[in-house]
Amino acid sequence: MRLGKSYEQAVAQERLPVRRASRSRARIGPRVGSLSLAIILVSLLAYFFMSDAFYVYEATVLGSALVSADEVFQRTNVEGFSIFFIDPQQVEDAIRGIPDIREAIVQVSLPNQMIVEVGERQARVMWQTGEQRYGVDDEGTILPLRAETEPSILIRDLDSRPRQAGEHVDLEIISAVERYRTLLPGVKEFGYSQQYGLSLENEHGWRVYLGNGEGAEVKVAILKALVQRLESQGATAEFIDLRFQEGPHYRLAGELAGEP
Repeated sequence: MRLGKSYEQAVAQERLPVRRASRSRARIGPRVGSLSLAIILVSLLAYFFMSDAFYVYEATVLGSALVSADEVFQRTNVEGFSIFFIDPQQVEDAIRGIPDIREAIVQVSLPNQMIVEVGERQARVMWQTGEQRYGVDDEGTILPLRAETEPSILIRDLDSRPRQAGEHVDLEIISAVERYRTLLPGVKEFGYSQQYGLSLENEHGWRVYLGNGEGAEVKVAILKALVQRLESQGATAEFIDLRFQEGPHYRLAGELAGEP
């Protein structure tokens, strides 16, 4: 039996402290790296939220002609907001609150860029109630009327009901008016009331009640034939009522007054 330590045992014992030191340094390294990364991230976050470079003070507005870019940006209500707190969907909803705006798409990007693309409403007809005139678009939305976009067709609200921009008109009324305008291109003004529907005044000054747009072609054909017959007789009609399918009803000048 050998006494004492072998050469291999002695060398192994001498190396043990070296191994312990290496393991300690290995454990300290990741901790220092994690702490450094955390410090960098906190510094970046502080920079993002404290630097003016990431706050919105203006926007690029595309597609606006009737509404100014300033009006669109003011409606966003995000001036001075951090780009990280802006919700494009909420901004789009706010912009659509402008009566002349039909659609809005908002895009944001770093550092502080916001692009707003809008689609504006276009008036198809004019709507007059009292002395106030509005535009009405292809969705029936009432718009502020601008002189540069005045349509050629006018509908007078004979009931004189108050209207405001942003309210809606029945689209069937607008479609019916455009149908009659195609059949009677010389007529540029129509009347509308809840009781009688659409009406017009022909070239003789006779009031013609049309009702709605149903059977517009037949009504116009009857109107032309009836006017021609009355003209040949030298007669003058106070009104012609074409609202009912059973046939036209009219009253000649000088006859007893009655409801059309």
